Amino acid sequence: MAIVGWIVEDLGRFLFGKDPAVHPRTRLGRALPLIGAVAGMVSVLPAYQYYLGNARGSGDRDWLLLIVASGLIAAPIALVATRPLLAWRIAFLAAILTPLRIQLEQGTPWPWQPLQMLSYPLILAVVAIRHPRGVVLWTGVSAFLLVTLYVRPPNIAGLLLLVMAILVVGDQIRRRREVQRALAEEEERSELAQARRAVAEERNRIARELHDVVAHHMSLIAVRAETAVYRIEGVPPAVAEELQAIAGTSREALTEMRRLLGVLRDDSLPLTEPQPTLDELDGLVREAREAGVRVKFSPVPGTPVPPGVGLAAFRIVQEALSNARRHATGAPVTITIRRHESDLVVLVRNEPTGATPGPVGKGKGHGLLGMRERATAVGGTLLAGPVADGAYEVVATLPLNGAA
Repeated sequence: MAIVGWIVEDLGRFLFGKDPAVHPRTRLGRALPLIGAVAGMVSVLPAYQYYLGNARGSGDRDWLLLIVASGLIAAPIALVATRPLLAWRIAFLAAILTPLRIQLEQGTPWPWQPLQMLSYPLILAVVAIRHPRGVVLWTGVSAFLLVTLYVRPPNIAGLLLLVMAILVVGDQIRRRREVQRALAEEEERSELAQARRAVAEERNRIARELHDVVAHHMSLIAVRAETAVYRIEGVPPAVAEELQAIAGTSREALTEMRRLLGVLRDDSLPLTEPQPTLDELDGLVREAREAGVRVKFSPVPGTPVPPGVGLAAFRIVQEALSNARRHATGAPVTITIRRHESDLVVLVRNEPTGATPGPVGKGKGHGLLGMRERATAVGGTLLAGPVADGAYEVVATLPLNGAA
């Protein structure tokens, strides 16, 4: 039953299916419509001469039949480059409507005009190259039917062999093209896989270098801060407490860096550790105050915030505080988080320090770039730069609807 279904489906494609959209690339392909029009006019001349010489007393029906058949002979030539299957349908109709009686009475061994004998093999070849095998088989069946019905018996075998050879060669050309296309796609996939491997190797190399350099120094900072109270005599309690805070912060940074390095080594591993949210901003602000930064924090009222937005807001505030400590030492920092309609607005402002401000919204370091990427990832925007009174502001607008 499946074979019968395929046969019927291929027959439907042969009778009613469309040709693939192909634009002629060669000059000959673009000139074929004009050649078809000229061929149509040329094919009308013999019919007209026959009508004048031999059709005395016949009605206008014979004359109209000659004109229609001549047009049907020329049309496939104009369509073969772009619509080969449609061209064969028209050619098949022309082969039936061609006035065979005229040429057979004159003793011509072939029932069709020379123009048809030249164009039909070309149409069959293009159909075999452009269409799948099932459509090609039905095209061959229709060609065999024409040959067996209208060709004289001595010429049938040779013409059938010619039709079969054309269809087989065209089908092989089509299969070769498909194989070449598949090989090209496979090579493209292979090149993409090689590029991904190269990226993975480079990521691993960067991860190793970061681990060897940054982790070593961070570990050294943590160890020296923890052991300073034992190595140095007479350390005041306040200094000892500050050293312990430095050691704790260093170890937290080491833990987070190791997690990020693990992701960098293998981007297929999901993050299993909980990500920070807005609820952890209090701890971030407390650490900044313990480090000597004067921070005024106005948190958002207790409303649910999507995890992606919360993570982006936390990282933006974290980076903004780091920038304030580096570039505006001693300046008070104000952190304001509020809801504005369907957006979460994060404002980090550090007061002027007397230094010459840089250009608005421009930054050469990775901090501002990372903050912008965080905001863009959740569909938001970020503006950063000095304002009129000399202060520096970072304003992130993060949408709450539809954020991941």
